[in-house]
Amino acid sequence: MKWLREPFVQFLLVGAILALAWSALSGRLADDDANRIEMDAQEIELLAANWERQWQRPPTEEELRGLVDARVREEILYRTAQSMGLDRNDVVVRRRMVQKMELLSQDLATITDPPETEVRTYFAENRDRYLVPPQISFRHVYFNLDQRGYEQAEADARALLAELRTTEPDEVELATLGDRFMLASAYRMRTPEEIAREFGSRFAEAIVGLERGWHGPIGSGYGTHLVGVTERVESRLPEFEPVRDRVTNDYARVRRERANELLVEALSSEYDVSIDSAAIHSRALEARRGAEE
Repeated sequence: MKWLREPFVQFLLVGAILALAWSALSGRLADDDANRIEMDAQEIELLAANWERQWQRPPTEEELRGLVDARVREEILYRTAQSMGLDRNDVVVRRRMVQKMELLSQDLATITDPPETEVRTYFAENRDRYLVPPQISFRHVYFNLDQRGYEQAEADARALLAELRTTEPDEVELATLGDRFMLASAYRMRTPEEIAREFGSRFAEAIVGLERGWHGPIGSGYGTHLVGVTERVESRLPEFEPVRDRVTNDYARVRRERANELLVEALSSEYDVSIDSAAIHSRALEARRGAEE
């Protein structure tokens, strides 16, 4: 039944279960001693199972008694802290409880894997997000501004550019031109992001749109360069299969975020929310005035 996969329906079902559980618990506490702590066989088995998963062996009787004693101690302190109101107005406690509610909604959102049709629909609607960036292969000749000075480096680069456009030096000859460079002199099929990591964003932006052949001078964080583009592949929209895993992960994140939104929307109807908009405006105006002074 497809409707069972809808996060909102799942919230309603789980909400109903939680309401029934709370009602049953409230009735039991009303009839029994509210201070009673009972460690029954089911609770003890849960402690033992958790120990075994962690340590890869069952606990000894002494270890299990220690686990039970620690659980009872924790429950005593927790209930006492609640009765004293220590959980109120505590930022850390509030954030942790909010986090647990969000995790609950996210768990509901991932009870079932999304059908592939939904993942493919998400991909079709957001295909531009998976645009494959352009790639270029290039060689370069470096001119050191500290050694030559800016004007001389530019002049030397322009003079060499005229020669490179009429000749085709091999890698050995190319290495003898310009100044010594600490990185490579040739790069194959690099994206703008990869180029920017080594030469800076200004250099990457300048060469990413260049056609085949020699160009320059082009500045970088190191100095100035002549750049010879040898190959380029334009950016393109991908097919689904090469990016399937990435799309699936992105869609799962969207489902979790939507689950949180649905949870808040469903719960909001139970609260009367009052917001002092005038106070927000006044506070923002005061901050703006402070920044201008």
